[in-house]
Order: sequence, then C-alpha cells, then structure tokens
Amino acid sequence: MSVLKLVRPLNGILASLVALTACHLAFCGAGKPLHLMLGAFFITAFINVTNDIFDVGEDSHNHPDRPLPSGKVSEMDAWMLALVVLFFALYFSYRHSPWALAVGSLAMFISLLYNCCLKGIPVVGNLIVSLVVFMAFLYGSGGMYVHRVIPAALLGAYLHLVRELVKSLQDREGDRPYRRTVAHVLGEEMLRKVIFIALLLLPFLAVVPVLFGYSYLYGMAVILLVGFPTLAVASSVLYGRYAFLSKALKVITFLAVVSLWFA
Repeated sequence: MSVLKLVRPLNGILASLVALTACHLAFCGAGKPLHLMLGAFFITAFINVTNDIFDVGEDSHNHPDRPLPSGKVSEMDAWMLALVVLFFALYFSYRHSPWALAVGSLAMFISLLYNCCLKGIPVVGNLIVSLVVFMAFLYGSGGMYVHRVIPAALLGAYLHLVRELVKSLQDREGDRPYRRTVAHVLGEEMLRKVIFIALLLLPFLAVVPVLFGYSYLYGMAVILLVGFPTLAVASSVLYGRYAFLSKALKVITFLAVVSLWFA
C-alpha cells in the first residue's frame, strides 16, 4: 500500500487518459493504445516517486503521513522503485513510437531538473510543472496533427498551474524552511486574489479552442463539465479551503479530459 502511495496510481491513470485523448484529437488511430497508456502511466509514476524522494524534507512538515517521511518506505527502496518504473516508462514508450520515447524521456529529464535545481525558484518552478503537463498531451499525439493538440495542452497546463498555486498556499508554512515559493513572494492575500481571478477566467478560456477548430459539442461539454464546477468552487480559495480546492481541481481536470473527447 505504501508503494502505491508513492506511485500515486490515480495520477498515472489520469495521465494515461490524457495521452489517449491527445491521440484521439490528433487522429493518430488505434495503434498500440495500451503501450501509449502504460508509457504515460509509468512516466507519471517515475515523476511522482522521484518528486517524493527530493521532497522528503518538506513533506515531513506538510504531509508527514506519506510513505517516506513516515518511514514506511526507505529512501533506498524508493530509488529502486524509481529505477523499475523508469525502465517500464522507457520500454512502453519505445514500443509505441520514437516520438513517445523522445517526448517522454524529455519530460522525465525536465522533472528531475525541476526537483534537484529549479523547484526553489518561485513561479519558474510552477511553470515547469505545467510544461510537463503540456508535454503529456504532446506525448499522446504521436507527432501527428500536433496543432490539434496544442489548445488542449494549453488548457491542461493552465489548470495544473492554478492547482500548483493552490498547493503553494496549502504548503506555505512547511515549505518556508526549505524554499521560497510564490506564496511567500506574493503573500497569502495577494495569491488568493490571483487564483480567484484565474478560476473566474477559466470557463472563458476553456471555450477558446472552439475558435481553433474544436467542435461546438466540445464547447457545450466544457461549459457544463468544467465551467460551472469551476465557478462553484472558486470562492473556496478566498476562505482558505486550499485542500478542498486542490482536490476539486483534480476532478475538474478529469472532466476537462472528458470534454476533449467531443472536440
């Protein structure tokens, strides 16, 4: 169970669905969909495991129940797990296509660079995490009709950036001894307002892809599945309900992926 918590299978499943959705948007056909989804799953697992290894200090304050800070999994075992999932990430990406192997490898490298060097740079670190989400859509496209995938990738990256800002507020006290985050730079009140405005803009930004060729059916779906739920939870940031909002945004991200199937 502790190993599963390190891998975070729900995140991997969401990444698999993102890759499959991007493949659908790019008309890349049904060739090797299992390899594509498994590649995305294990890439996400590698990113999650290594992130927890590098974050063990911060997590001892922010999330002491996680496997590494709680002592349920040793750091050596976590590194061994990272190597195993890395092997499967590279293997299934290779089995799908050279494009998937290249994009997936680059995404994992950028994530490692973020963990070891760039996480402590406010805003830049958050943008890098969103870039990796953007690359998940590119990964699924297989290099075909990439222009069809770009609007979806931007929407996914935007959603994840907002969630990263919420998590910055959520973890601001535990992060303080280790790194300076955007929550420390802007201050809690200012960042609350930034996130609130970003959430209010999201329903409008989500329908912009219709102008770039996505179907009207997608437009209606994204308003119902993303727009209304986002507006319903937006005010929670003003009341300091950061954990709730972070979980809500993960659900909204899943609903955005569902909407993209109608594009």
